[in-house]
Amino acid sequence: MNKKILASTITLALSLCATASAKTIELPVQSEQTPSIYDMPGTYFDGVTERADEALEQKHAFPFQIRRNAMSLPAQPQFQAFSAQADPAVSQTPAQRSGCADLPLDGAIYLNFSEQGQIKCYSTEITEPTKIEGLLVNIPQDVDYNLYLFKLEDDNSFTPLDIADSTTALTEKVVVKAEPGAYIIAAEAKTGFSAEQSIIGWFSHPDFDQHEANDKPGQATALPSNGTITGNIDNQNDLDYFIYQVGEGQTAIALNFSASDQFSLELWTGSSWAKVPHNQQVNLNTGGSNGAVFQVRGNAANLPPTAAQYTFTVSNPHSATKISGIHTWNNENLTNLLSPSYLEAHQEIGMSGTAIDAAGNPVPYASVALRAISRESEIGFKNLLADAQGKFSSTLSLPDCSGTKDARVKNRVTRGTATNPEQWWDINYNTAVYQYLLMDETGSSKYDFAHGFFHICKEKIVQTCYWHKDYASGQEEYICNRR
Repeated sequence: MNKKILASTITLALSLCATASAKTIELPVQSEQTPSIYDMPGTYFDGVTERADEALEQKHAFPFQIRRNAMSLPAQPQFQAFSAQADPAVSQTPAQRSGCADLPLDGAIYLNFSEQGQIKCYSTEITEPTKIEGLLVNIPQDVDYNLYLFKLEDDNSFTPLDIADSTTALTEKVVVKAEPGAYIIAAEAKTGFSAEQSIIGWFSHPDFDQHEANDKPGQATALPSNGTITGNIDNQNDLDYFIYQVGEGQTAIALNFSASDQFSLELWTGSSWAKVPHNQQVNLNTGGSNGAVFQVRGNAANLPPTAAQYTFTVSNPHSATKISGIHTWNNENLTNLLSPSYLEAHQEIGMSGTAIDAAGNPVPYASVALRAISRESEIGFKNLLADAQGKFSSTLSLPDCSGTKDARVKNRVTRGTATNPEQWWDINYNTAVYQYLLMDETGSSKYDFAHGFFHICKEKIVQTCYWHKDYASGQEEYICNRR
């Protein structure tokens, strides 16, 4: 169980590296509970492999030389405040400004505590955006150490960015997406202390995606109600948390995780993590939950490169209220002579569009139905799902028919030739209607767009006429052939 920070500020008693002088620094830390995964909503998912949250083992190795403290500072109940008159013309390092020893990113140092309440901190400055991962590892048993990450502002104040405050963890981790500037990492012996050495350090992960930092449940990125996000795994311990907020009355979540086997997507059930299949649409029943929490991570046995990406599409499939961009067509070789405003079709009709919600956003995996009706009878029907962009395109098959209407029409040639004659056609057909439907959870229609078309049963040429010119006499003859 995570604990609550009882004080609104923490006083760090530190010594400047270059002097024996001490400096008191006020660090503002909000009084709040650090969220645990057990504080997050769970969603039931049956028939899949599950694991306990604690079962995930991560490797926290430092692939570089770990520094040793040249001097260990004893904690004292009171320190005199150190006040230096800085020369504005002289540039100061973060260590000089903060009193926290210099420790560059991708660096680590051994530390231990000699008294409860003792705090040690380190500083650095970065010139390019990066994701900072701070670690405190090898925490001894029966003590409680906290880890903090701060931004050092221009006025030398400290802005809290992240805190790791588990009472039982052997490793604490803080993460932030950092812009250029000065940063502070601090460790505190919150309860108890030990002479055993721990290691504090931080890493730079510059190949982060736009959703970082979301390495903890409390940092989970909010997923769109309907939409697609892409991401990557920027280091071996990168965990990408996402939360989907279930809308009022929403009963289902549709999703598709498109990625190689180097990635893993899991769903929090409330007590464990359930593995979600890749590269296929998955439907979840919300079961009355107000949200769903997902975790994306790399396959420890085969980690993806940082350039590899995953695509995660989620939707409320029943939130579609309209179909936009409707396009209906027919590619059969028909005369299309009955009416310029009506489509003609014999054995098939092409239908496409985009399912959108009330805000005009595409709805992935919306349930769509296509239907054709003639003489008050259904002559074609198809259920289908929109794709990840809310789009669909399909062909609706039509049966052979015996028409109740007949028409004799002439083609649009006004002065026929032997190669392009005037033609008269007998057309047998029925009037019909095609429909675009959106279906609700019960399978009932909640949106209906309909338009008439002509269902062609038979077309036959009955007469062909053209003009023939006798170049010897200069006379023209109008020739007609009946069939």
